[in-house]
Amino acid sequence: MSEKKRKRTSLDAGQRPSKRAAIVQKEPDSIRVTLIPEEDEWAPVIGMIISASTPGLSLPTNTSMTPYTKTRKNDTASTGKSPLSNSEHLLHTSSHAKIDYTAREEEGGVAGGLLQHYLGVYDPQSGQLQLVRARKLVLRSSVRPVPSAPGEVVKQTNGLSARNALGLTFGTKKSQRAIDSITKNAISPAKQRSAPGHLDPIASAVVSSMAAPAPTRDELQAAVDESKPRPKSNPDAETPADVYPTEQLVGGPTTLAQMTIKGWQDAIDADEEILTKSRFVSHRVQGIVKGGDVRRLKCLRYLLLLLEWYSALQTTHKGSSRRVPPSEKLQQALAGWSSFLIDSVSQRFAEGGGGGKTVSRWHLDLLITHICALAVTVDDEFTTNVHDLGRDLKLEVKDTKKYFREIGCSVGPPTEAEMKRRRWTKKDVVARLRLPLCFPKMRVPVGGRGRR
Repeated sequence: MSEKKRKRTSLDAGQRPSKRAAIVQKEPDSIRVTLIPEEDEWAPVIGMIISASTPGLSLPTNTSMTPYTKTRKNDTASTGKSPLSNSEHLLHTSSHAKIDYTAREEEGGVAGGLLQHYLGVYDPQSGQLQLVRARKLVLRSSVRPVPSAPGEVVKQTNGLSARNALGLTFGTKKSQRAIDSITKNAISPAKQRSAPGHLDPIASAVVSSMAAPAPTRDELQAAVDESKPRPKSNPDAETPADVYPTEQLVGGPTTLAQMTIKGWQDAIDADEEILTKSRFVSHRVQGIVKGGDVRRLKCLRYLLLLLEWYSALQTTHKGSSRRVPPSEKLQQALAGWSSFLIDSVSQRFAEGGGGGKTVSRWHLDLLITHICALAVTVDDEFTTNVHDLGRDLKLEVKDTKKYFREIGCSVGPPTEAEMKRRRWTKKDVVARLRLPLCFPKMRVPVGGRGRR
């Protein structure tokens, strides 16, 4: 059986209920909205709490900020309408030990920057709502820079230094070398703050060299001639034979003594034809052997060795340089020559000597100028036709003429007497070693004349 619910006992008179009765207020039929006019540029500020809720930013509640105002420059369209439109407010505080807080208005380019904000006060009894225009400020924080101690140098990191650090870590070897060179040659702040009158030893040497008089044109020409790849000439020579001594051209008296010429002499005595790998040597060996000049014949023999060693060189990917073949291949290419003579040539005209070494452009020019000097030495009257030697060296006529000029020869067509005596034609090019020597001069640009 279900029990009957007990009825609630009625409250005695004067006894209060457990719950307060709700007071029902009557809403007004209409709300009257009034806008308080802007009398000056000062107005309430909103948005501080929203800005302070930015992640990583916490503003203490007891923080007091100093207000600042200035004339607005960007909002020219609203100039003259209201004091709030013509001015801009900023709040700032440095009360924190390490952080500065700054609240400023957003510009028109920011999303919501052109919105106008109002603050309202509503009275429910009278039904009146008062609105006043307010400013919305966005709060940001910045860490205050720590001042450096006296005498401490603060390292500044800018975009260039950051890019250099990335280049040293991930760049190519060429870029790393360039950055390292810039770093080494940079002027440190300590040097910049040094006393004006104090110079280190390197700076003193540079200043002293700058104070020295500039070298003359003859001194510059002498320095250029000294560094050129060609045999050393004798400045005190009285005859063409003394300009380039034979021992100097062949590398010393020991090398000259190692030149065996008996095979050529026996072949000529037996009326046999001597055929060599050189057109220049083959056309002259018979006449020199019959002339009986042993010194010239040994020079011609050494000239043949240089031409064969030049032909045995291997080309490289650089094009301007050559490479000495390995020792076994070089011995096969120069069959009939002693290892002493082959090694002596490699030591003179290769970087480091020996098989597999590189013959740079400078050493290659040095070899060709020695060959040209030997050519005018073994020919009659120190005059030679450049065509035979150019074919042996596989050079064009203009390049062959340039090498002969580098050793002081005058280059031109043959004379009438030379054409009759040596059976040359006007198309031949002749190099003559005469005193005084005529070396190529250093080019000096003409001042005041521009390019056309």
